[in-house]
Amino acid sequence: MSKEQTPETNPWTIAVVLAVVLGPLTALSLGSKYAGEETLERARAGLANATPSDQLSAYDSTRSAAYASDRSLRDITSGSAIFSQLQAAIQAAGTQEMLEGEGPFTVFAPSNEAFARLPKEQLAALMADPEALRALIEAHVVPGRLSTTQMMQGLTAANLAGQTVPVGVAGNLKVGDATISQSINARNGIVHVIDRVIL
Repeated sequence: MSKEQTPETNPWTIAVVLAVVLGPLTALSLGSKYAGEETLERARAGLANATPSDQLSAYDSTRSAAYASDRSLRDITSGSAIFSQLQAAIQAAGTQEMLEGEGPFTVFAPSNEAFARLPKEQLAALMADPEALRALIEAHVVPGRLSTTQMMQGLTAANLAGQTVPVGVAGNLKVGDATISQSINARNGIVHVIDRVIL
């Protein structure tokens, strides 16, 4: 009785078959892993490259439309601790309604730091003189909404006091000698925070 002989299987054949079957699965597994990491790295690099590094990037807060929709200029200047001295001047001058009106107005709002640059005697004299304070407040308010983009193009702005002040970029965004550090939209205008009082 003859026995059927089974052909011997070459180990190299088995290795080739396994490589053909398992190779794509292994490649897919490793590929998706490393592709995911590579994609993450590219995303991180994209975010780093997209971060503004220029000196004017701080002014982009004017895009806060939701915040602007329900806040008036008066709300902004009275609602922040950095404007406490400005708010005191506005109240002493009786010009609160000016910032509550329909507008639009551009307010170059001196921070407390800006008022601190004034000599104490000069500041005390101003605070004791409502007419001088009113003129001071009007010198910081311009009819219309001057966006940062418009100011970067360089222009002059006529304020409510009848003065003309230069606006533009000289290293930083400036109005006169004052540097603008931030801009905040309001429903009736825009506030540009400045580091010097316009006199």
